[in-house]
Amino acid sequence: MLRVLRRPQLALLWSSQVLSAMGDYLYTIAVLWMAVRVGGSQAGLVAAAEWGAALAFGLLGGVYADRWNRRTVMIWTDVLRGVVVLALPVLAHFQALHIWQFVIVAILLGSVGTLFDPALQASLPALVGETDTLRAANGLMDLTRRLARAIGPSTAGLLILFLPLEQFFTLDAISFGLSAVAVLALGSRYAWKPERAAGAHRGPRGIVADIAGAVRLVVGRRALTWMLAALGIINGLWSVAFTLGTPLLAQQALHEGVGAYGLIVGAYGVGNAVANLIIGSLPGRRPVISFFSGKLVLGAGFLLVASAPVLWVALLGAAIAAIGGPMGDIPLATMLQTDLPAGQLGKVFSLRATLSSAGVFLGTLIAVPLFAHVDVRVGIALAAALMVTLGVAGLARFWPGEAVATEQKRQQLATNPGEALQLAEVIEGEDELVR
Repeated sequence: MLRVLRRPQLALLWSSQVLSAMGDYLYTIAVLWMAVRVGGSQAGLVAAAEWGAALAFGLLGGVYADRWNRRTVMIWTDVLRGVVVLALPVLAHFQALHIWQFVIVAILLGSVGTLFDPALQASLPALVGETDTLRAANGLMDLTRRLARAIGPSTAGLLILFLPLEQFFTLDAISFGLSAVAVLALGSRYAWKPERAAGAHRGPRGIVADIAGAVRLVVGRRALTWMLAALGIINGLWSVAFTLGTPLLAQQALHEGVGAYGLIVGAYGVGNAVANLIIGSLPGRRPVISFFSGKLVLGAGFLLVASAPVLWVALLGAAIAAIGGPMGDIPLATMLQTDLPAGQLGKVFSLRATLSSAGVFLGTLIAVPLFAHVDVRVGIALAAALMVTLGVAGLARFWPGEAVATEQKRQQLATNPGEALQLAEVIEGEDELVR
């Protein structure tokens, strides 16, 4: 996967997104802590506002990512987000921060941000080209937020020694600016704007028609329907097991402090990052099997976390669970980019993001009463068992069919003289990977 970084355009884009993800992590730490300091328990409104805006505008962002020039969309989205975030340190300087201002910023970031990710994901095929490299590029882009999760806590702890907390917002604004400059530097030679279908409607009617068309496109592919539905459910279960479950486990079951919780989060982030590097470098000719196998691994890891008698076992379980994320996310992104029309990618990626956000939102709502009535170990184990069940169901449904399809494709390559060299290179690459 690191060979992808030899391409200047991808190296530039990825580097800027790593910095942007780190800026987002610093923003999250600063905004939640300062919101608690300013508004107490009302700080929950800030997180809810951003998730609610992302849900409300998620599908709409994909529509315009497919209508407008995607490069322009990404540049202006970064500029707007940078300006919005920069308002917070200015207000802090004049000691004029109130909880409602954090809520407004969260709403603006959540709504405007729905344009960027679909535009970025939909642009990757034009920036990359061949499918094998596209899979590796997806792995690199997926790695950005996982790297932030892995190294974010230590980075934030180091920066707080030298900077006031409100300057974390300034760093986030700078990261948005760097991202905008990087996208601008890519130039206009790539296919940034998809061709609009003839007879397409404009206005509210056109928006509804575009969204409905994207949904029909996905529903017409059974494997993608299963994968996207499973993604929403799994994200809800993940919120139960990880977002609320792991801090409660560290405190109530392991009788440790916040440092132990930080170690669990760090172990999960490191597992994510390592798995990204490996999964993104594999050929990946059975994406559906990889996706549901990832859910199986995710659940198995959290089962180990739930049963952990001591901290180091919980760290091991978190690292194992983290492997499951890239096993599912990278193949799914590559399938969407290679199996669907270029003019529909923004809307389909928005649909994926909306389902993911809905799952996280509902999972967070369920987690609170769940852990109020059951032991934390039992709650995490229940969520993990459902993850394993969903993974097993997907494997049982699609393993035979995808195995047959893969074998037919290999036979077709082997019998086609024009593609014999390609097959030889594939086999040679697999042998090298095995060694």
